[in-house]
Amino acid sequence: MALTLYKYPGINLPLWHLTQNYDAMGAGVKFYRYGSFEGADGCLSELIQVREVAMLLLMDRLTDKPDWNTKLFDDSIVADWRRETLTQNETDLYKEIVADHIRVPMPKRTRIINEAAFDYCIAELKCKAAHFKETGLIFTLNSSQGTAEVPCFNTAVKADSLVTKELQTGLKVAFEKLRAEQAAEPNWHPGSQGRVQDLVHPSMYPFVYGESKVIPEEVVGVADAVDRWSGKGEPVQPLLEGDDEDETVIYRNFWSETYQWLPANLAFQENGSVRFTSYINNLHPQKHAGTYQLLEKLIETVIPAWESVLSGKATTDSSDAPDRLKYPPPVNRSNENDVWGEVNPDVIAEYEEKHGGIDVGDIPRYSDEDSDDLESLERDSPLLKWGSLRDPILMEPLKFEPYTYTVEQRLRGRFKETGLQVIVKMASIELTPEKPRFPKSDWHIEGQMNEHIVAIALYYLDSSNVTPGRILFRMATSPDQENLRSQVTFGMHEFYERIYGTTLRAEVDKECVQPYGSVATPEGRLLAFPNVFQRRVSSFSLQDRTKPGHCRFVALWLVDPFQRIISTANVPPQRFDWWAEAVFGSEPKDIGDMPPEVFQILLEQGAAEAIKPPKELLQSLKNKLPAELMEMVRRAAGPAGLMTTEQARQHRKALMEERIGFAEAVKERTWTNTYAF
Repeated sequence: MALTLYKYPGINLPLWHLTQNYDAMGAGVKFYRYGSFEGADGCLSELIQVREVAMLLLMDRLTDKPDWNTKLFDDSIVADWRRETLTQNETDLYKEIVADHIRVPMPKRTRIINEAAFDYCIAELKCKAAHFKETGLIFTLNSSQGTAEVPCFNTAVKADSLVTKELQTGLKVAFEKLRAEQAAEPNWHPGSQGRVQDLVHPSMYPFVYGESKVIPEEVVGVADAVDRWSGKGEPVQPLLEGDDEDETVIYRNFWSETYQWLPANLAFQENGSVRFTSYINNLHPQKHAGTYQLLEKLIETVIPAWESVLSGKATTDSSDAPDRLKYPPPVNRSNENDVWGEVNPDVIAEYEEKHGGIDVGDIPRYSDEDSDDLESLERDSPLLKWGSLRDPILMEPLKFEPYTYTVEQRLRGRFKETGLQVIVKMASIELTPEKPRFPKSDWHIEGQMNEHIVAIALYYLDSSNVTPGRILFRMATSPDQENLRSQVTFGMHEFYERIYGTTLRAEVDKECVQPYGSVATPEGRLLAFPNVFQRRVSSFSLQDRTKPGHCRFVALWLVDPFQRIISTANVPPQRFDWWAEAVFGSEPKDIGDMPPEVFQILLEQGAAEAIKPPKELLQSLKNKLPAELMEMVRRAAGPAGLMTTEQARQHRKALMEERIGFAEAVKERTWTNTYAF
């Protein structure tokens, strides 16, 4: 049977190739959304009202409660939830709703979550409970807020019961085996100060243009990957030119011309399961064959969650993208007072008594009057004083219509013939009394554009003696906001700033972002989300600071199935230690009568861990050949295209430095904008 020759960006397509012709979700999907710039369709969110984000957070928190899906139908329990919600201080809630460094004051007296908003959330949760009963999945932080040009359903999906206890136990054993292999020299992630142990990470032994060996056909498998294919293939240079001259050209620094993470390929089986058809980078296919099977089962479990975040929808009988709240009215000088709470003399008097007066000269930028005009106004004017105390009239929920949660495109059906490509990471965050705290991460998108990552799944396998962690989500927004511009008269932005919780006028170092809130990450949770969300891991620490603790997880990154990329099916294993062990064995008896000179050269290449030399042999090694002959033996000691551990670390360092530059480019190009109304 003839082998399929695929088109790969950077190999036989221009490196920055993006599959075009985006069609809104459904049967017409031509590619899934990913990326972090306007040229990648669907990566922008509309602004969401403060009250709606608060509703997203409330629903997420309620679905974290045990048996929420049944308690939801118990009126007495819902009454307790209502009382708790409507009486709690909303300061922390508001801090999570507004973006970092945005200083738009929260409502002083108006509840963000009021009775009507709570009722709407309970009604929506009943629809989520029906979907949960059917699938075991919970849509969370979901909003139909794409852009006018590309309407999208942005959501995360969580599940606490889909991964079986048997699978969880098996993965815990697999982690311990991997940690034991690193006992002598743990592979600490650079920059983590010895807190994050990389057990399997794609930045080690990555694909390197001009160095890594490539086979055009996808022939490298799993069991035979090391023995049959190590060192085979030819290096390739990145293809940088071609017919793909489009707007992505101005974003070329979002791609790497040097590195790419390598995914493993998976094929769908007749029974609906998946099987790896190529090895996982940095997970030995023979030593860890059982772990491959466990990861296959985990990916089978994850697929419905990926489908939900890639092409899920929440529809009603009347709308494919229902809004939760009324749209704010236009604001001009004739109706400004209609969107603010009425002047309340009692509130003014209470504030003056408590604070000794109201300094109207300190009224923030929201005042409609120029600062020069303030001097000519009566300082005791109740209307002027009210300007610094007033709350906006937050929009009320629309009439609730029952939601139906659907998935428009099934991965198993659409990609039955070509399968999937997945990048695997397995890591353990290790805290000790000397290092008791894990700091929050930077905001980031997964991978560079080279990897074409469209969805992420995180499985929180094992947590011990650590405080609860969370993942925060946000999306980029368009700085234009044409719909809002048409609603606001020049100089009258305050109401909309308070409604949306962001600054709409030009300011230095502000960002065009829409926070979506956060999701908890307890042990046993499966969390999936599309790679249009920028995310940040919260800080957490030891609960008992006299004892160590850990958080262990598996990260699975799905490559866009519409755009195949170079993978471990094309790039044979690059690890010199794997090759040396396969050729020379891993026990002292396997070494036999190997000439000491050859053995010494193997050790120079980093094979000591693989072939475990006896101590007496190590002590007796001496160069017995002339230097010229030693160099000849050195060149012939192993096939070209393999990396020693030290070389892999050097590439990892360079790759990470490059991606720091990419993150800065993303921030500068996309995130650091101003609305400048």
